[in-house]
Amino acid sequence: MTTLPPIHAIYTDGACSGNPGPGGWGTVVYLSDGSRHEMGGYAPATTNNRMEMQAAIAGLEFFLASQQKTPLELFTDSEYVKKGITEWIAGWKRRGWQTAAKKPVLNQDLWQRLDQLNQAAAAQTGKPVKWTYVRGHAGNEGNERCDAIARAFSLRQLISLEQHAAALNLVAVSE
Repeated sequence: MTTLPPIHAIYTDGACSGNPGPGGWGTVVYLSDGSRHEMGGYAPATTNNRMEMQAAIAGLEFFLASQQKTPLELFTDSEYVKKGITEWIAGWKRRGWQTAAKKPVLNQDLWQRLDQLNQAAAAQTGKPVKWTYVRGHAGNEGNERCDAIARAFSLRQLISLEQHAAALNLVAVSE
């Protein structure tokens, strides 16, 4: 059985053909040996924000399944995701999942899952996940690849995903 090299970074992105409309998400896990493991998914009727969140959820689920103890940096081009998980979520929880304007938090189901995974990743490593905003469509290799995966899934187009052999074993074991 091949061992998964340590995870160096995770990039995430979401896409939607219409908003709402058919959506896709893409996640690229960069490994310390220079290889990567790519994932993506599709939803028939969704929003861009939900797909951005789903990509981050997939990345954190993969990280947790790896049982890696090294702290994680996760890159997103969604200020909604970054600010939501690092700034806004504490207030939402304190107010019973309501915004400061006393409205229900949109995408509460995904926020709760993302929060659970974010806390579990911090517990696994002993340090909080470092959430880093990266400008979209600005030539960043990780972001551009996630975008291509997310767009292909949203449009139901074939795309070849790079898969690490040890990651396939990891996913099969964790399901």
